[in-house]
Amino acid sequence: MAGRQTFPTEGCIRTVAYVLSVAIVGGSATAWAHRVANGDYVTLDEVSRRFNLGSQELIAEVNHRDILLSSVRHWLNTPVISARGELWVSATDVEQTIQPVAQPHGVPADAIVLDPGHGGVDSGTRGAHSMEKELTLDLAKRLEPILVARGFRVYPTRTTDCTLSLDERVEYCRRLGADLFVSLHFNAGGDAKGIETYCLTPEGESSTARPRSNIRALAPTTANPHNAASVWLAHCVQRALMAATQAEDRGVRRAQFLVLRRAPCPAILIEGGFLSNASEEQQLLRADYRDRLAQAIAEGIVAYCGDNHGGSHGKRGA
Repeated sequence: MAGRQTFPTEGCIRTVAYVLSVAIVGGSATAWAHRVANGDYVTLDEVSRRFNLGSQELIAEVNHRDILLSSVRHWLNTPVISARGELWVSATDVEQTIQPVAQPHGVPADAIVLDPGHGGVDSGTRGAHSMEKELTLDLAKRLEPILVARGFRVYPTRTTDCTLSLDERVEYCRRLGADLFVSLHFNAGGDAKGIETYCLTPEGESSTARPRSNIRALAPTTANPHNAASVWLAHCVQRALMAATQAEDRGVRRAQFLVLRRAPCPAILIEGGFLSNASEEQQLLRADYRDRLAQAIAEGIVAYCGDNHGGSHGKRGA
């Protein structure tokens, strides 16, 4: 394990960067965790010893929930803490975030539901010159033929400007018995910019937007049997989007969006940029940029599937 530790002067935060060999051996992280600060934690040194598949970079900072893992920003459920002269990460985060990237195992995928967000009476967020519902539908129409050409069967939840409830979108996926659910959205929030990809908050944990201390105020998250696959899918798609766009990496995030909670298969929700940011909106209004987004999402899905993607079984129509 190669590593770098910095012990700054008083008043500065302590940071650490590790290059890890990342494949969990020894089963559940809770089995080798320690009780620290009323929780189960593992030192970053211990994580490095328990992993030994290829080198990946992990950069973590005390009191922060975001880390850099295999060149992609990921949000943890619990901030990294400093205790006993070391940095610690929660056992849950080792199992729910680090392990799915360290030991990827994409579920074989053939049928994909593409979900262009909003539509009909629900315009979604608005930019100065755009509506989210129009851009998500356009992006889905660009993405579908790319995936079909790679051998996937693709089922959009909508192909026109119609109104669909969130339950209808998920039920459509359930009826089809789809292998993946990919929801397409665009963001809003002042001058913020960048791309983020969401998967479901782990059971009993807090969403990325909520501080850890507020967890008890949240509705319980039910057990998610697709967590590992969803995290790996989100990682692959976010990585491909960053490479294709050079946008700000807002990371793989966690949320309890209904379509993620109720999806019957691995599911992600992509926020492809901020319509509230004037320069990013202008970029998103360019057809060539939306083509790049579509191509990147497709490449991420193919990377997630590895040898188990639809193209390995011959081309299929949508």
